[in-house]
Amino acid sequence: MTTRWRIDVRLGDAPPQAPLRSVVVEAQTEVEALRLVLAQAEQDKADAEELLQDGQEEVFSRTEVREGHVEHQGRTD
Repeated sequence: MTTRWRIDVRLGDAPPQAPLRSVVVEAQTEVEALRLVLAQAEQDKADAEELLQDGQEEVFSRTEVREGHVEHQGRTD
């Protein structure tokens, strides 16, 4: 039987209402829940590193997309 766990990650004296990460997972044990949260944090780090290596994409709001804004292209002179 699994249990729903809420894991809040804080560093140092950070207040309880401002965790760096707050995740709800389902797992059989507390250790398994912590492992799931750690695995997700490691995946998030890998994804962020990939963006830094490949270059970051511009993000437009829905309004900008509707108005026809296009991504800026770098000069290739």
